[in-house]
Amino acid sequence: MARILVVDDEPSISWGLSRLARGMGHDVDVASTAEEGLCLATNNRPDLLILDVRLPGRDGLDAMEAFERELHGAPIVIITAFGDLATAMNAIRNGAFEYVAKPFDVAEIRAVIDRALRADPLSTAIGASPRGLAPGGMLGRSPIMQQAFKRIALAANSDASILLCGESGVGKELAASVIHANSTRLHAPFVHLSFAAIAPESLERELFGQADSSAAEGTPPRIGLLSQAHGGTLFIDEVGDIPLPWQSKLLHVLDRGEVHPLGAESSQQAEFRVIAATRHNLQSQVESGSLRADLLFRLNTFVIDLPPLRERVDDIRLLANHFAVQFAGQQVAFAEETLGELERRPWFGNVRELRSAIEHALVLARRGTVMPDHLPPPQANVWATEAESGDGPGPEETNFSQAVAKITKQLLADPNSSGTVYERFLEQVEPPLLSTVMHRCGQRCAPAARLLGLHRTTLKKKLVQYGIEEAAGDG
Repeated sequence: MARILVVDDEPSISWGLSRLARGMGHDVDVASTAEEGLCLATNNRPDLLILDVRLPGRDGLDAMEAFERELHGAPIVIITAFGDLATAMNAIRNGAFEYVAKPFDVAEIRAVIDRALRADPLSTAIGASPRGLAPGGMLGRSPIMQQAFKRIALAANSDASILLCGESGVGKELAASVIHANSTRLHAPFVHLSFAAIAPESLERELFGQADSSAAEGTPPRIGLLSQAHGGTLFIDEVGDIPLPWQSKLLHVLDRGEVHPLGAESSQQAEFRVIAATRHNLQSQVESGSLRADLLFRLNTFVIDLPPLRERVDDIRLLANHFAVQFAGQQVAFAEETLGELERRPWFGNVRELRSAIEHALVLARRGTVMPDHLPPPQANVWATEAESGDGPGPEETNFSQAVAKITKQLLADPNSSGTVYERFLEQVEPPLLSTVMHRCGQRCAPAARLLGLHRTTLKKKLVQYGIEEAAGDG
């Protein structure tokens, strides 16, 4: 049995957390301000602190250092209903064991409490990094982006290799730069490497560099991109596009931490942190033989999925206003029907397409209210175009269609399925669909229901029906 201190000014949250913790067999103290919580921590030293960010008077993040002095290594779990990337960064940087965005499910917070109380008291902080660093320019209040922000903050506080996954335009390069700018390597170089942007005949010189002795007359010696990244971060864009012969060379550099420039007599040190990005299914590329499995294992130590804009509709108004101020230098008025149109679009080009659409609209609006007819036409589905050309997710789409056809044929061949084909088909495809969406939404029913277009009650019934009711709790 442990003693847990809950510091939150919302009575309903404090009551719910207290009831949950006591049901788990723990003693609970409750405070509504940081000052009251510090008094309780001094008199009844807790084994775990659950601390809200927004508190009357002194906020939770400002009070963390004082709490740490009283807790003597006990873990601190930060909770907030106003989560953004800056909050996540500050919480992790200040030594929080975990960062949880409201609303949270019972299953989620129960798991956090269990992990925190099992942790080594002398190493509960996720890691130490310089305080006071700028968190970067990523925006989002949706639950799915809260999960991404937390993983970005964890990645910034680590030196592990990072793999950023997501469609084109979701902000993978921005996420990489934020991770670098909030890491211990922030004063070292951030080098962007795109194999697709370098001519094949220039690859070796661009990557490894060229010594004075081998430079042709009129061609200056060059420091390679891998050497430029020494001590800093190497961002490899579209890692799935690396030519197969170069994958082994890159793996050799990553394993040995050195490069050998063209014409040089000796190798040079090249130690850097790798952040790779992809919009492809890399596991499929490994299976097809176009990507080395050992290179994938080397790069995907910590994976961050960046969601497409259509899965974070709640963020569109925030982003639209941000881009409008960025382009116009002041607040811009959007007609309500314009904002509704922005939220209805599929945004296959994601945040990049939205940014371009806002810039286009401001040119036509000429500092007036932005109306729907000021917006450009929606972009076509680039994924469908790639599938037609034989590039991108075409094979996956084909396999999916074949799987659907196969299941349907099996049901039609069963004489007992007459009149129930549709219902029995749903029984096979709905469970993985619901499980995947719940996982993407951090096991929270409310955002999952919005994403699916279902009523929350309907979703809960389906989760119970398919035996995944454990993920359906409310916070």
